[in-house]
Amino acid sequence: MKINPKIKAYAIIALIALLIPISINWFTFLAHFFSDGNDTPVNPLEYKILTDSTAAVNKCRLTEIKNISIPEKTCIGGNEYTVTKIEKKAFSYCRKLTNIIIPESVTEIEYSAFSGCSSLTNVKLPSNVTCINDFTFYECTNLKIIIIPSNVTSIGYEAFEGCNNLDVVINNSKDGVNVEMYAFKGCKSVRYTK
Repeated sequence: MKINPKIKAYAIIALIALLIPISINWFTFLAHFFSDGNDTPVNPLEYKILTDSTAAVNKCRLTEIKNISIPEKTCIGGNEYTVTKIEKKAFSYCRKLTNIIIPESVTEIEYSAFSGCSSLTNVKLPSNVTCINDFTFYECTNLKIIIIPSNVTSIGYEAFEGCNNLDVVINNSKDGVNVEMYAFKGCKSVRYTK
């Protein structure tokens, strides 16, 4: 009696499911298993439609990802949308994330978007961002330098708290930016350019 190859494959996957501890994020495991061979697995980001022409990064499906580039445009259901926002906690506690490229189309980064990304070393904020919300980069302990664009007029509560190795450069004056309490608590340095 021959066993159908598809049934054999399902049986192997079921056996693996029983052997791998429950604590492993199954989506992460399967995405790495079926990845395209590069560091970034296929479709690591989940999007949310905001308007007829815009979308937001809702979350990163892979907490183990190291490098990611958010596209300026994404296709959802056959329609193209411009990515203008990163939702709250979208990358929160992606502890292995080291580099992220954010397109210039992004104007809003919600609270805790990158909180707990303890391996994050490189972030370039888009020039169109106007607000850095509460806890956005909270405890990004390996972040070395961040340049805050001149369009940013508000930096939220504990936005960079716990970023002990971080040098912050703000392309504005103290009067041009509303900085909430503990925004830079524990940061190495904060410098205004104007």
